[in-house]
Amino acid sequence: MVNPGLAVSVVKDGKVVFTHALGVKNRNVPSMPVTTNTMFGIGALSQAFANVLTLATMNRSEKLRQKGVDTTLRDLFNHKALFKHSYLRSRYATLLDLMTHRMGFENHKYLRLDNSTTPDQLMVRVHQIDPKGRFRDSYYYNDLMYGIIAKLTEDISGSQWETLVTAEILNRLGMTSTSFFTSPAFNPFLQDVAQGYVKDNAALYPVSYEFLKEWTRFCGDSCVLSSANDMARFMVFLLGNGTAPGSMIPLVSDDEFSNMFKPWNRLQSPSIEEYFSKAQGVPVSRTHSGVALGFKTGQYRGWNILEQTGDLFGYSTMMTLFPQTKLGIFIAMTGEDDKDFFRTTLSSYIADIYHKETPWLNSTLLCAFPLPWKAAPVPKPEPVITEVPLTRPISDFVGQYVNNLYGTVYVVDNMGQLELHYGFVKFILKRKESSKPRFYMIPTGAAEHLIDIDTLKFSEQRITNLIDGVNIDKFEDSDFKKVGVPAPPSVPTI
Repeated sequence: MVNPGLAVSVVKDGKVVFTHALGVKNRNVPSMPVTTNTMFGIGALSQAFANVLTLATMNRSEKLRQKGVDTTLRDLFNHKALFKHSYLRSRYATLLDLMTHRMGFENHKYLRLDNSTTPDQLMVRVHQIDPKGRFRDSYYYNDLMYGIIAKLTEDISGSQWETLVTAEILNRLGMTSTSFFTSPAFNPFLQDVAQGYVKDNAALYPVSYEFLKEWTRFCGDSCVLSSANDMARFMVFLLGNGTAPGSMIPLVSDDEFSNMFKPWNRLQSPSIEEYFSKAQGVPVSRTHSGVALGFKTGQYRGWNILEQTGDLFGYSTMMTLFPQTKLGIFIAMTGEDDKDFFRTTLSSYIADIYHKETPWLNSTLLCAFPLPWKAAPVPKPEPVITEVPLTRPISDFVGQYVNNLYGTVYVVDNMGQLELHYGFVKFILKRKESSKPRFYMIPTGAAEHLIDIDTLKFSEQRITNLIDGVNIDKFEDSDFKKVGVPAPPSVPTI
């Protein structure tokens, strides 16, 4: 594990009891250490801010207060056919369904690579999603839903999401070292920000802030940066009664605030059990069983927990709340944390200390986990890419390819090299050894080292052998039709 920077904060019984920082903000500037005020991208932990803001916004609206998060999207958008492939969702889906990932929609996270899709247009794209799971009876994590939540909050309030979070949450809680990748005021070179790093072929690479700004532009799911000190203030707020310090009026009503931590959806096969279950040999189990608003619900040593991880390019974070004992733990790192091993073990160790339990982990085991109980997962090998002839003219592949959900990808001839362009990223296409027109899809430019190499396959008409489409694995196995390809001739029937 290589992580240039680390910050931790712990709260207990309404007080900050521990904060600490290690490492450097930038590997090239060793004289600039991480502090407890240094900001890290918190990824999916942004959803907790989105949910608090949404609850407060609904509570303030006379029109929406009564139903709150049970207000239907149909009423909020004033549209009867929001989801092209599901009358049931169009008619009955609510804000709560979005918040708790009950829509049954696959994530389609790479849709955000198309920067022509603005927050205003996100719902137009989501309209095209074909459901994968059952409505309200499945868990399909989809952070695009939080982009819709953020946009609805803006429409109801008449202000930008970042402005609303700042006014309603940050200013009230005294959170002065929190910002947004998407804010015009964000300047990582003038502010106290840890540079994010990703690992590729055993080397660390810095993540472009411009890439992060584009990737997080839907905001409600991932655009927040914060520090150990500020997240301690936020945890005190979450573990309290939803009232800001010095205020007698709660930001969110007691009933709505308590609803934030209830399990509104269930997890059928939680990934945490693969390594943190007694059945796998560890001395103490840690479980996730349900989905609350921005958190998974579960248990550790018999205590109820609310937990969320944030994995954003270059950043790894985790927040764990123990409502029964008023304990909160926040961990932020630059770099990667495979399967959340280090964050989960460190959170377990800290929880044991503050619950006066004998820890089952020590410094050696924290860094070696899952050893000695289970072998570490084997990394996926990088494909060996060789030069393979195209077997047909490069011009046959060139053109525009369209999908109703993803929009348009462009296959271009760049001085004899096939490339696929989508939004603000480019992929080099290298032919695979195959009897079919299959290609490796290799990210380059801003996406290099950030996105894994994957494959795509061009389709050919049966009679004419013309290239008429492409299937892209990385885009949830989506099919794109080539623009301008004539229909095949009809086959006469006898």
